[in-house]
Amino acid sequence: MAASDDIRLLETTADTDQRNALALRLAQAGTPGLEAVLVRLIQRPDLADKRGPLIHALGFLDCSDHVALLVELVASGGYEAAHEALQALETVDEADAEDVEKARDILDLARSVANLEPWRETLLDELAELFD
Repeated sequence: MAASDDIRLLETTADTDQRNALALRLAQAGTPGLEAVLVRLIQRPDLADKRGPLIHALGFLDCSDHVALLVELVASGGYEAAHEALQALETVDEADAEDVEKARDILDLARSVANLEPWRETLLDELAELFD
């Protein structure tokens, strides 16, 4: 199967296990065009509870254009998604100044919320260290 066929299958399959395995395989191979597909899948509301493995796959690629998205996922995603997003952010060496500013705003807002879960508070503290 050609990479373009795999990417099309990744975006259209309803089989979660197949999607996750395919995303990881394509990410490890550095498949061109995969980054945009993963971002679209991660942002799909119907996959909100299933995006941890997709974020993990994105972490194999250049995440520098997705800093704000990943910070948002740390701030508001589920446990697995938030942890995977933080790991992906740790791979970013450089990002656009505007994206970093937007990410800082998201982080500041998230840290201002009262009664955060302890695990999320820990992740946000770790995330803040990345921006220092």
